Amino acid sequence: MKRFIAVWVGVLLVCLSLVGCGGDGGGDSSAAQELVGTETTTPPPVDGGTTPPTDTPPTGTAPLGALGALTDLGDLVAFTDNPPPGDHWYFTKAVGINDSGIVIGQSNRGNPVRGAFSWDPTTETMTYLDKHAGTFDDFFNIGFEREDPRKSLIYSEAVDINSSGVIIGNSTTGFGWPDDEEKRAFLWKDGVFTDLTPPPFLVPGPTFTDGVADETIITFYPVTGRYSEAVDINEKGEVVLTTDDEEGRHAYYWNGVDFDPVNLGFFDANGPTGPVPIQAPRLRLLGRIVGADSEAVAINENGLAVINSEGTVVFHDLNWDVIEVLNHLPGATKTVAVDINDSIYTNNDGIPDGHVIGNSGNGSLEIGEDDSVRGFFWDGGPMYPVDDLGGGTSVATDLNNKDQVVGAANLADGSFHATLWTLNASKKGVIRDLGTLGGANSFATAINEAGQVTGWAETAQFYEEQGVRLPARHAFLWDQGIMFDLGTHDPPYVYPFIPTFPFSEGVALNASGEVAGNSITINAHSRGFFLSPVFP
Repeated sequence: MKRFIAVWVGVLLVCLSLVGCGGDGGGDSSAAQELVGTETTTPPPVDGGTTPPTDTPPTGTAPLGALGALTDLGDLVAFTDNPPPGDHWYFTKAVGINDSGIVIGQSNRGNPVRGAFSWDPTTETMTYLDKHAGTFDDFFNIGFEREDPRKSLIYSEAVDINSSGVIIGNSTTGFGWPDDEEKRAFLWKDGVFTDLTPPPFLVPGPTFTDGVADETIITFYPVTGRYSEAVDINEKGEVVLTTDDEEGRHAYYWNGVDFDPVNLGFFDANGPTGPVPIQAPRLRLLGRIVGADSEAVAINENGLAVINSEGTVVFHDLNWDVIEVLNHLPGATKTVAVDINDSIYTNNDGIPDGHVIGNSGNGSLEIGEDDSVRGFFWDGGPMYPVDDLGGGTSVATDLNNKDQVVGAANLADGSFHATLWTLNASKKGVIRDLGTLGGANSFATAINEAGQVTGWAETAQFYEEQGVRLPARHAFLWDQGIMFDLGTHDPPYVYPFIPTFPFSEGVALNASGEVAGNSITINAHSRGFFLSPVFP
């Protein structure tokens, strides 16, 4: 099941004072929403933030690096046939990890500029996962409308991986970077790259007159849309994706197995020139608000999917073809889903319930910016608002099958802390403040079935460079009440600035508590890491 990744944008505060602030390469998937606002509270010098009163004891912290050293993932440039000599600043961004410790993401490669990768912890080597050839605007060279300039697919990015090592991702054009809206979905399995083609539909082609019958003949040709975005894959290999179709852009389901042969139409100014045979995945349209576009969010292991459509959330039970609309929390005007689990609870059909988390509000739905945002948990009935820590707002980012929800919540002083929320035996929400590493703010991004949590937290230290002063943020792993400071790491290159990567984030963790994350520079340039923790 997909693990929600919250994009870490705190270091972008410095972009307000620097010209040409860099990015981390490529657009994030639609499921990857930015839930951290840029207007965060900077802690006071020395002692950091304050701890609010809660019903649970404050979270403890462990010394920096107590769980071991972070392993640098390397970059795709180093694994090309002819890597350039010398030291270079190569980008690597980790986005996910499976239970075998295989990490996926995107890295510099040269050609393509940035490519999808998988990294094996056993061999500590990185594999390039390929990209689509051709152009987005006319993918099969059969389009009836061509754009100028032609937009080649030059990037690729991995999005999700299951325990069998099957990976989904997208190729992109780089136009509109970093929020690239021109994507083409793919599946990578056992070294085979497969295009996930949008659903075919018929369009009218050239017309001609039958001289014998004196009739105008209209021809129709099967074509496909151009846009497709892979979003989530489950352990069975089932995929949800968002694609163009005849009526717009909508969420679809694919069982990961079935394809249909299709002969696409192909004609030019002189008329038909012959069919283009392809194998198109057999897609099933998911629920949506009538007449509206929709976006796939996630699918669980039991045929339950969640979709965002026209500012609200749609739940689709593919087993019974039942569709529910969640609507909004009181006072909110829009709601988005983040993830769906395989709850340990079942209903009368023997199928584990799929419980949904997301966020509801009126603005950006970002903690620290939107004073209306509130996370929610839905178990098939009412939506439970996720509590705050005295500041009135919260966001949900991930949940496990025990219905433990993580994210962040505001304190009365305007700062926000990573949180763990669940329902008690009386069906009342109970929230736990996971604390910080000595600073004002922290944010949880992922939780596993053991209840371990990763994310980032500000420390009591500061990064200072040429008049710029920022609170240091480190990746953490929270386990049984203790927040472990994972620190940061530098790649095996020599740079004039020390520290090169003063910030870090944890973005995903697996069942064994292994963490994938990124160390980050002042200009949001990332370098991926892996940690197999050894607890003291």
